[in-house]
Amino acid sequence: MSKENPTEQKTDSFTQLTPKEELIMKLNGETAIVAWKEIERFFAKGNLLLIEQGVDLINCAADLSLDNAEAIKPLIDSEKIQRMPIEFVKENCQPETEFWSVVVAPYVLAQLK
Repeated sequence: MSKENPTEQKTDSFTQLTPKEELIMKLNGETAIVAWKEIERFFAKGNLLLIEQGVDLINCAADLSLDNAEAIKPLIDSEKIQRMPIEFVKENCQPETEFWSVVVAPYVLAQLK
């Protein structure tokens, strides 16, 4: 607190989070491991996005949520983010196949565990 205004709170620039950092913390708490059978309905609706392994799921979800086209467009162009391809489903998905997932409405982002 400053001597001029004893009720004023001093802020430490190291403890303030950016909006993206706050969102990442929130999304991190909302991730879950889910079985294919639990997210298959989102695939049927066209709302299931496959996130390639090696791409940071939470960071990707935050960028998508914040409409950060600069970060998302290269991932889409390189197909590291894409609507879940039917070929992938046929080759990799059984009812118990597990995915890391997070919701960024209207999408569910899924990454093969």
